[in-house]
Amino acid sequence: MTSTDLVNTFVSTKEALNEAGVDDEFFLDLVASRLLIERVGESNNLGWWDSRVLSETGRARLEEVTPKTQLQSRITLASKVGRKAESDRLPADTISLFSFGPQVESRLAATIEDTEAADEQPLEALENVSVQSLNEGWTDRIIEQTGSNITATSTTLTDPGTGDSVCIDEDGYTQPEIEPEKWRLLANLLKGYGHSTDHLCVPYYPLNSELKSESA
Repeated sequence: MTSTDLVNTFVSTKEALNEAGVDDEFFLDLVASRLLIERVGESNNLGWWDSRVLSETGRARLEEVTPKTQLQSRITLASKVGRKAESDRLPADTISLFSFGPQVESRLAATIEDTEAADEQPLEALENVSVQSLNEGWTDRIIEQTGSNITATSTTLTDPGTGDSVCIDEDGYTQPEIEPEKWRLLANLLKGYGHSTDHLCVPYYPLNSELKSESA
C-alpha cells in the first residue's frame, strides 16, 4: 500500500466519521489520525500492538456483541489499544496522539457516544489497509489533509533513532494551553509517528501541572 492509499484512507475515514455525527473539525482529524495509526500498527500489518480491532475480523467479532454501537466500540477500543501502547513507552503526565489531556479527552468521549453509523461498514477503508513496510516521513501527506494549516516541511523534529519515544518539546503544555495549540500539536505528533517504520517510536510533549506553571 502506498502513501497515497493511506492518505485516501484518512480522508475516507474522516468522511465516515462526519456522516456518523462528528462535526468538530479537530475531532474529525484527531480520531481519523488515531484510527489510521492504530490500523497501520495492528498485528496483521506492522505489529506494533496485538490488536485487530479495525480489521474485518475485528468488525465481525464486535457485530456479535455490540451490533448497534459497533462504530463507537471500535473507536473506543482502538483508542485504548493505542493509549496503552503509548503509556508503556512514556513517562507519566504526557500529551500524545492517543492522550490529548483530560479536558480534550472528556469532550471527545462525549462526541463519540453520540455517533451513529449511517453505513453498515463505515470503516471499510481502514479494514482494507495492508502495510508491511513504511518509508520515513510516511505521515507527511496525511498532515497536509488535516485542518491544521501546517505542512510537514514546516515541522522539524529530532530523529529518535532506535528509541521507544521522543520528546518533541521539553517545555510542554498545561491543559489550558492545549486548546489554542491543538492543531500544531496534532501535526507534530503525526510528524513524529512518521519516524515509526520498522519499530514503534512514540512522540510526546510533557503535560505540565497548572500549579507549577503559576508558581513559576
